Amino acid sequence: MSKFLFVVPPFFGHISPTLSIGASLIAKGHQVHWFGVVPLSDAHIPEGGKYIYPEAGLLQHQEALQQLLKRQDDGPACSGPEVMKLALEETYVPIARMMMEPLSKVADEWKPDVIVNDCITFAGALCAHIKGIPCVTTTPVPPDVMGDTANNAPKVFEWQERLIKGLQNEFGVYGDEIHIHSRKMNLVFTSAEFAGLKDPMPHMHFVGPVKGRPNPVAFDWERLEKATTPKLFVSLGTLLVDIRAAFFQKLIAAFADAPVTIVAATNPDIFESWPDNFIVSGFVPQAELMPKMDAVICHGGFNTVNDTFMNGLPMLITPIAYDHFHTAKLIEDAGCGIKIRYKRLRVADLKNAVFELLENPAYRMAAEKIKETFIAAGGNDRALQLLEAFAQTEAAVITIDELP
Repeated sequence: MSKFLFVVPPFFGHISPTLSIGASLIAKGHQVHWFGVVPLSDAHIPEGGKYIYPEAGLLQHQEALQQLLKRQDDGPACSGPEVMKLALEETYVPIARMMMEPLSKVADEWKPDVIVNDCITFAGALCAHIKGIPCVTTTPVPPDVMGDTANNAPKVFEWQERLIKGLQNEFGVYGDEIHIHSRKMNLVFTSAEFAGLKDPMPHMHFVGPVKGRPNPVAFDWERLEKATTPKLFVSLGTLLVDIRAAFFQKLIAAFADAPVTIVAATNPDIFESWPDNFIVSGFVPQAELMPKMDAVICHGGFNTVNDTFMNGLPMLITPIAYDHFHTAKLIEDAGCGIKIRYKRLRVADLKNAVFELLENPAYRMAAEKIKETFIAAGGNDRALQLLEAFAQTEAAVITIDELP
């Protein structure tokens, strides 16, 4: 059996799919730990796994880390170039710096057979390179979010390269090669068909959505079962706190008196009262809710996108920042949803789009086609198969290299 160390960022949308894969690995007898820079409730960790939060090693970074997390709410007001700067220069690279020292200690003490780094958690792959530990990268969003910057935006590409090489130099890694992602295996949690890639690189494995992470959340199922109107699930994910009141105020204006039931995943306290046809909860068992829904309204968080199309549901996507716009284009291209940019979201358009999704079967038919590609990709079983094979192959290579 092998030891897998998942290195994850402080964003639950990126952590969530690794919990599903980790649960599958544990069920097969492997040892699994997670490493992150923010605390995570034990309720989220699969039984038999362990989440490592090196509190002492991060004390000097706490103020900077909190500012970094708060800064994410500025994304909706940023232009495209500003968003790239916010993501790469102000978020991913600083997180890598914070992680490297405590992560290095964990790697030395626990000695994982494989490090699995999330695509924006550069420290995982960099640490693996420095220590000669086999590495796999996980990508919970469609790849190529920024496109071919090397050919289409060479100055942006040069800026990216300079930032990453500067980070690597800080930790004694020099040369022209980039080591923030695995070059041997990258597990992508969507289908190649949905991502629009006809000829992906050989190390890119599109395994589709994964499921099965612990989610012990209470929900008013009785109230939901009593609802007789079409059901809409609405989520803004775990970030973007500052815009929630404005977003849900528009939702109330559009649907308070409409023949629909809204299941809203948000803190109920943002308003003193909600319309009777709104079921509001700060935390929801999303995967269990989706089969009972008729459509979804979402900003583009990819766990929600995956849950939506794994259930063959149409989506109204309201992209706000980051990778949301890329995801929205993929949804439009696939014909399984409607895009309205958040900054242009008007109540009348919101209402019209939702009833178009509910009444026009073309969107659900397209969503069912995406569902078929997701299922064919293999999910947990395929991810598990690939990770086990990778660990075995790399162990054999290491053994051969150690022979006299």
